[in-house]
Amino acid sequence: MSKNNCKPVLKESSDVLDLIRMQTGVGLIDSVSGSRALTAMVILGIILFSAFCYFLYKMAGA
Repeated sequence: MSKNNCKPVLKESSDVLDLIRMQTGVGLIDSVSGSRALTAMVILGIILFSAFCYFLYKMAGA
């Protein structure tokens, strides 16, 4: 049995819409729109990251 039979056939597309869907930001937005828990985690991560950057800014300026 050859290994080529087990691999799925990949479709090559040069459609602009397919290229947009492959972006990670678009995938994240699609996932966040469908899940309240993921939305909360993303918002909390953004808040914590910005607080950390503000902390580093204050420590470097003091």
